[in-house]
Amino acid sequence: MGTIIIALIMFLALVTIHEFGHFIVAKLSDIKVNEFAVGMGPEIFSKQNGETKYSLRALPIGGYCAMEGEEESSTDPRSYDNAPAFKRFLTILAGPAMNLLLAIIVFTIVVFNTGTSTNFVGGFAENSPAKEAGISVDDEIVSIDNKEIKEFTDISNVLRDYYASNAKDKAVEVKVKDANNGETKNYNITPTFENDIALLGITSKMRNVNFLEAVALGVSETWRNFKMIFNILGMLITGKLSFGALSGPVGVVKEIGNQAQSGIMNVLYFLSYISVNLGVFNLIPFPALDGSKLVTNLYEMITKKRVNKKIEERVTIVGFIILISLILIITVKDIFTLF
Repeated sequence: MGTIIIALIMFLALVTIHEFGHFIVAKLSDIKVNEFAVGMGPEIFSKQNGETKYSLRALPIGGYCAMEGEEESSTDPRSYDNAPAFKRFLTILAGPAMNLLLAIIVFTIVVFNTGTSTNFVGGFAENSPAKEAGISVDDEIVSIDNKEIKEFTDISNVLRDYYASNAKDKAVEVKVKDANNGETKNYNITPTFENDIALLGITSKMRNVNFLEAVALGVSETWRNFKMIFNILGMLITGKLSFGALSGPVGVVKEIGNQAQSGIMNVLYFLSYISVNLGVFNLIPFPALDGSKLVTNLYEMITKKRVNKKIEERVTIVGFIILISLILIITVKDIFTLF
């Protein structure tokens, strides 16, 4: 039950931050906002402040920023639909941007408190292939498949690229600098796989950082996750990664439970990762997502022509049905993996 509550709080926070991005830029752009809601479903509490109603709703599974004329026709000169294309573009972009900003802030907090990873071995997972091969704590990972390892995150990237074109049972060469005598040794290791991700079964030795370095690392970690998610999307499209590797709400709740066992900083790191995911997901130019509206507004900014609203609405409905269907399929898959 505790894991579910944490998951709901995290999800509500991420959606509220996302919708607040739309809200604040709409206000700055003089677009009329009818309601800003935290949660969905029946209203628990509301307060009217000027033209906008602020409400708290019973179901902690979302939220919304209801702008005049966004989903319906409106003759109000301050409606979303009547605003200049660049203002609509910025208002929509602000949602994903807030998720990325939140990720930077939380990543910074995590790094400042835990330090940053290095390419030195700090410990081992259970049944670690690296430990079984003879690698020891404090050893330095120099290279994998002759690709230099400068940061701990390079390990997963190199392994991903290697196994994109090699069989999973093929060993990969790992070059290591021995912590005791400084000698360089080569190991042929066959990783384990979890959700199609190759794992050596090692954890990183951490290094303390100051605040400014933590901020810089917060930005770089957000950018790294941003690129990684797009790489994963590319692999899904090209078939290099199966859709079975995706997780829905049930999978996320399960992972939150796993992270909670390791402490609050692991939960916060996972929150940041999900925030990047939400930001990137909404940038995809698929109907019913923010990315679709960004494309139509950008098209109008370039051509000075508007996309037919009725066609856009119909395409959005189809896209919404496809998204809900995909989420349901992934959720069913996640439920089956629990047993």
